[in-house]
Amino acid sequence: MRWFLLVAGVVILAVGCTPLDLTSGLQTPDSLVVKTRGEPVAGRYALIDVQVLDKSGNPVSGVTVELYRKIKNSYGSYYVKEDEAKTDSFGWAELSFFSPKEGKYDLYVQVKGNPFIMESFSLDFTSPEWLFVVWMCGDNNLWGYGDQDLEEMENTNKSVSVVVFYDGGGTSDGILVLDDDGNWKAIMGITGVDFNSGSYEDLEYWLKYVFENFSSTYRALIMWDHGSAWIYDSIYASSKAISFDETSESAIAVRDLRVALENVINSVPGGQTLDILGFDACLMGSLEVIYELRNTAQYIVASSFNEPADGWDYSFLGKIAPDSTPLDVSKMIVDSYREYYSSYDTYQNGLSLAVYDTSQVEKFVHDLDSFTYDLKANLNEVNSIYSDVVKSYVVGYYNKKTVLVDLGDLIDKLRTKLSTVPDPSSFVVYSYGKKGDQELSAPVSIFMPENLAIYQTYEDDYMTLSFPSDTWWDEFLEYWLSQS
Repeated sequence: MRWFLLVAGVVILAVGCTPLDLTSGLQTPDSLVVKTRGEPVAGRYALIDVQVLDKSGNPVSGVTVELYRKIKNSYGSYYVKEDEAKTDSFGWAELSFFSPKEGKYDLYVQVKGNPFIMESFSLDFTSPEWLFVVWMCGDNNLWGYGDQDLEEMENTNKSVSVVVFYDGGGTSDGILVLDDDGNWKAIMGITGVDFNSGSYEDLEYWLKYVFENFSSTYRALIMWDHGSAWIYDSIYASSKAISFDETSESAIAVRDLRVALENVINSVPGGQTLDILGFDACLMGSLEVIYELRNTAQYIVASSFNEPADGWDYSFLGKIAPDSTPLDVSKMIVDSYREYYSSYDTYQNGLSLAVYDTSQVEKFVHDLDSFTYDLKANLNEVNSIYSDVVKSYVVGYYNKKTVLVDLGDLIDKLRTKLSTVPDPSSFVVYSYGKKGDQELSAPVSIFMPENLAIYQTYEDDYMTLSFPSDTWWDEFLEYWLSQS
C-alpha cells in the first residue's frame, strides 16, 4: 500500500509540473479577433493580427487563416486571396497587406476551409509625405555595405515610405519595401531575379512604374553605388559615371541618367521633377554633373570627394517630420553624414556632402562664364595659386596628377586678385566640406587638370556633357594648358 501511495504521489507531482497548453486537445475554431496596427500608410505593408478562439474563448494554435480583398467591377464584385498564415501557441497569426497608393480596401479574414468563421474589416491607406526610391547597385564589391545600409533604413516613421531596387551579387535581387514594424518585405524577388542596375533603360522603366503607382507628397531618388562624376563616360556608347553593375558589365553615364529622368518626368501626370536627387556615391558633386541634371530635381545632394565605403547614414529617414520640406530633408542628409564621420579620421583625403539648389545653377554658370574671361586675361594669377587649390580628384598612385579641383577654393584664392568673382554659395545652399585641416565653404568640383596630356585623356568623356558646349570653360582650359 505504501508503494502504491508513493507512485501516486509521483504521478500527481509530474502532472502538476507540466505547462498548461491552452490550445491543446480537440479545440475547434469558433471565432476570430482582428487587430490592425495603427493607420496604414501607402508604400508600406500594413500588418494585421488575427487570433482564433474556440467556443470557450481559448486560443487555437496551428490553424491557417486567410486574408481576402474585395474587388469591384462592372459585373459585380469578387474576392482575391492576399495572404495566409498559421496561428502560434497563443492563437495569433500575422497577415500583411500592401497598397502603393492611398485608398480604402474592403477585406475579410477566414479560417482556411471554413468560410463561416470569418471577420470583415477595412483598411484606409493614407499617402506619406515622403517617398524615397533607392537604386541600390550592389552587384560589385559594395554589396556588403548595401546590407548595412538596408539595416540603417529600417524605420517606423509614418511620414516616409521607402522602395529599394536591390541589386546584389548573384541572383538575389528584388524590390523591397518596409512594413508597419520597419522590417523589409519583398514585393518582387528576392531569389531568381537579377536586376541590371547599370542600365539607364531599366532605371527609367522602374521609376515610371513607381511614380505612376505610388502616392506621396514629395519624391526622392537616391543613386547608391560607386561614382566617378563624368569620368569614363565615353568608354562605351552609353557608359560609366554611376551605378556599376559587374554582372552585366554596364553602368549609367550622366548624360543617360539625365535622359532617363527627363523621360520619367515627362511621362508622369503633372510632369513633377524630383524633390531630391541624391548620390550616395563618389565624386558626383561636380559642377558639370549638377548642370547636366539641373532640370531633373529641385535639390541635388552629393559629395565632391570620394566617399568612405560606409557611405551615407540613413538614420535620417526616421527623423523626417510631416512638415519637413525638401530643403529640410536635404540638410538632414548632410548633418547625419557629418555626424557619422565626426569620430573618423577621414578628412585627409577630403570629405564633403552638399545640397545644390538647381534653380540657381544656370545663373551661377553664366557668372562663371564671365569669370572665365578674367582668368584667360590673368594666367599668371591662375598659375600662382593653382598648386595650393584643394584637389578633389587625382590620378596616379605615386606620381599624382590633378583632374578635378574644388571650385569654391579656387574662387576664394582668386577673390583678392581679380575684380569680380562668382559666388558658389548662391547654389551650394548647405554643405559640409573639409580636407585635412581646411574647411571648405562651398564644396563643388570642376574639371581643371594640371597639364594638357591629362586634359586630352579625359576630353572625350568631358564632351559627352552639356557644360563644355554651353560654356567657355573647355576653351579656357585648352588655352591655359597650352601656355604652360
